[in-house]
Amino acid sequence: MKNNFLFILFLILSCQESPKKEDSVLLNKDSDEIVFILELSTKENSVEDVEDFTQYLSDFIVKREPSTVYGYFISEDGKNVTLIERYNNSDDGIQHGVDFINGPNFERFFEIFTIESFITLGNATDEFKKFASENGFEIDYRESIGGYVRK
Repeated sequence: MKNNFLFILFLILSCQESPKKEDSVLLNKDSDEIVFILELSTKENSVEDVEDFTQYLSDFIVKREPSTVYGYFISEDGKNVTLIERYNNSDDGIQHGVDFINGPNFERFFEIFTIESFITLGNATDEFKKFASENGFEIDYRESIGGYVRK
């Protein structure tokens, strides 16, 4: 009976909510995070080829890069994809660019996609902007005028 009581007590205690970690809030203008939003054309590739490639890229990148968000979203007609990437800072964004340009997926990416637009949100550093420009990326930079990041 004593063992049953201890077991039930253990279950009750383990099911209780643990104290919630208090989130910190940082104004966007004070955050180093940057977000990439790329609008991509699928160049008449099949939806299956696009989905297979984007899943492959996601599996490849999650093991190698510091992005905190990395996601592909396809239009209903399968002709357009939105890629969203979020990095802790411009240095991480540069590292992603270096890895992408020098990595095994660069050519295949441009067989599957055409970049229609590339927007970077946040406080991108001059070093990031120089890197992007020198490597042929035409980016529409947008700085924060309000909002926050919760961590």
